[in-house]
Amino acid sequence: MPQVWDQVQPDHRLIAVLGTLRAVGFDVPGEPKSTSNTRILVVDDEPMVQKFLTVVLTGEGYKVDIVDNGNDALERLGNEEYDVILLDIKLPGMSGIEIYKELQEGSKSLARKVIFITGDVMGEDTMAYILSSGTPYITKPFDAAKLVKEIGRILSQQS
Repeated sequence: MPQVWDQVQPDHRLIAVLGTLRAVGFDVPGEPKSTSNTRILVVDDEPMVQKFLTVVLTGEGYKVDIVDNGNDALERLGNEEYDVILLDIKLPGMSGIEIYKELQEGSKSLARKVIFITGDVMGEDTMAYILSSGTPYITKPFDAAKLVKEIGRILSQQS
């Protein structure tokens, strides 16, 4: 575990979440379970969320890139191939919903790779949009097992 704390400042929530992940069978932290060519783009502006997702997803063997705003996300998606896009709803500048709408207009195949991540599950407008879009979503704080399951579902639709 020292290798994780060298990279992540101690935070009681993160400590509790990592302990829970280990208790339910995730190999966190440590070496990836397997190596994969699967690339995931995380679009979130919260450093602790970025670090947590990096630990969980690399622990599952995925390659992870992170951006913290919509413009950088669209630039990456225009220049690189990703298998899954974890997209926060509330971002500075362009929202996750605005990014998603641009993906739908430009490339429906990219839009089908999106999993929304949000802490705003109580906002009626946000929930209404997520449900009407049919796009999978994960709420903060994260249920890592559900996240991994949703990623697997998106990947299975691509094969």
